[in-house]
Amino acid sequence: MIAPEMYELEAPLPYRFDLGRRDFFKILGCGVLAVFVEPILGQESGSRGRGNRGGAPGDVSAWIHIAEDGTITVFCGKTEWGQNVRTSMTQAVAEELRTPVSMIKMVLADTQLVPYDAGTFGSQSTPQMAPRLHRVAAAAREALVDLAAEHFKVDRGVLTVADGKITRAGGGESVGFGQLTKGQKLVRQVDDKIQATPASEWKVCGTSVPKVNGRDFVTGKHKYTSDVKLPGMLHAKVLRPPAFEATLTSVDTKAAEAMPGVTVVRDGNFVGVTAPDSLTAQHAINAIRAEWSSKPHNRPARKSLIISRKTPAREAAEAEGDEVVVAVAQLVRLRMDWPRRMRN
Repeated sequence: MIAPEMYELEAPLPYRFDLGRRDFFKILGCGVLAVFVEPILGQESGSRGRGNRGGAPGDVSAWIHIAEDGTITVFCGKTEWGQNVRTSMTQAVAEELRTPVSMIKMVLADTQLVPYDAGTFGSQSTPQMAPRLHRVAAAAREALVDLAAEHFKVDRGVLTVADGKITRAGGGESVGFGQLTKGQKLVRQVDDKIQATPASEWKVCGTSVPKVNGRDFVTGKHKYTSDVKLPGMLHAKVLRPPAFEATLTSVDTKAAEAMPGVTVVRDGNFVGVTAPDSLTAQHAINAIRAEWSSKPHNRPARKSLIISRKTPAREAAEAEGDEVVVAVAQLVRLRMDWPRRMRN
């Protein structure tokens, strides 16, 4: 997302925010939506494994694994951004496998393990991924029933799936999911014949359940990105000048260098530090004593300043073949031109 530039804030708003649904689709058109949705909603065919790009894999084992102890692990490419997909996706699988939510472990967004699904964006987790997991879990359930029928040497019709096990009618005998899979992959394709449970028959989905791993979030056990620590990992901070194009005239870094684990980096007007953690790095920056020399700048009109900065940068980038800068400049121009395109 590109922030509005200063002079845009003073310009009259060309946008119209009172669009009805009909007007919305007239302006955007269904074709635009299809560009974003089609790669995600591709056919669930083929046998692409976890972590690979392309269409969604059609084999159950790419999405669900049932360990010998009965633990059900689900591999989903979506990530948790606060929308609680960890719980809703768990409910989708629990619904089809007729199991308690507590039996399911959800692995989210681990690109080494989960099927590629283009990412988490556009509010697609529930409308796109939930139906897919319903069908995958339904296919897994059918595969488990087949294994149970073979185990009991009975017809599938006399078997009932509930609470992570399959029970034989009449005799009361039951067998757990893990006993059936023995920790091996479930071999079953998710095809058009697989029917998920109708919403009118849901027992788990559509109900209120405790947030999965909720205790970890409120107690601090859950690890966020900022909590990740790798072997030998360092944190860095940069000493910022007080003015544009300021020159460093003197610097005293002795106090920072005396801190355990801190390294000070000096290169011309650049000063930075590395430290074992972010807080120590910030303390080190605060301990540096620096003097800067800067020239007075006449404050130009905001519009002329932006134009003067934008145009030469773009021309220089085009001359030097800097594709990244050129692409950003084009994106800015497209964004500024978007209201006019919308009106047309």
